Amino acid sequence: MLSLLFAGNNVLAMSSTHFLIPWDNVNSGGLDRSSSTNFSSTDSIGGTGSGTSTSANFQLSAGYRAPEGVDTLTYQVSASSASVSRSYTGFNAVGNTVTVSSAAGFSVGNLIAVSENADFSRYVAVGRISSIVGLVISVDRFDGDGALMNAVPAGGDDKVFLLNSNSINFGSIVINIPYTSIVGTSVLSNVSTGYTLYLLADQELQNATAQVFSSVADGSVTLGSEEYGAETTGATAFSSGTDLAVTATQRIVQTSGAATGPTSDKIGMVYKLSISPTTNAGTYSQNVYYTLTANY
Repeated sequence: MLSLLFAGNNVLAMSSTHFLIPWDNVNSGGLDRSSSTNFSSTDSIGGTGSGTSTSANFQLSAGYRAPEGVDTLTYQVSASSASVSRSYTGFNAVGNTVTVSSAAGFSVGNLIAVSENADFSRYVAVGRISSIVGLVISVDRFDGDGALMNAVPAGGDDKVFLLNSNSINFGSIVINIPYTSIVGTSVLSNVSTGYTLYLLADQELQNATAQVFSSVADGSVTLGSEEYGAETTGATAFSSGTDLAVTATQRIVQTSGAATGPTSDKIGMVYKLSISPTTNAGTYSQNVYYTLTANY
């Protein structure tokens, strides 16, 4: 079992690599501007009556150096559902639609992944449902491998998955069978300098006796070898197309140098696992944390 736990940051602090305070309010003492090696603060003294007041038609931001806006960061990281997956008959990456065999279990606002193949060459396109008309699901935008995917599925492994789980369970593993599972991300940010999404595991993938499963080291999980890793795909994916090790060393999986706009940036992640004849038996697990920061 691979468990995914998520954590987030809304970063609005003093100025450093990932932090910024655009204004501060001090009731006594302080300077209008102060700085140190790693931080910068713009202060004001007093501040009586400062704050935000609203009515039906107006908003007042009172006080010296009142804020004109707030930087926001929101995100979702979800794995494929064990119970809601559907075959599909048509996929339009440009038109942002997919025609499914049944729309049961899907709702407007859900994050979904369209998947072609189920082996280590799996293609994934991630989108958020904007409407469902009959069997046609429309999304805000497909991000990922959409341009590489066929408009008509060629095999029984091509499916649409609901992304609403916080865990992956590969089940019982057999040699010479590729095991994969999908995780999708969705990031919204108005920070003009962009954002970065990090991945960090609490430990190596290991069993109860601390026997460690081998992480991918050459950029590609190979069938028949003991290897574990994850591939990212999408315009904002970091090292897209390379199988990355999922370890206790923090790594970037998604990044952008600009605000997202009204439609979220998404990437698909394909977690991959293969065993060898010498792999130690046992139940292997790890917790994986995703952390989002602004690029200040």
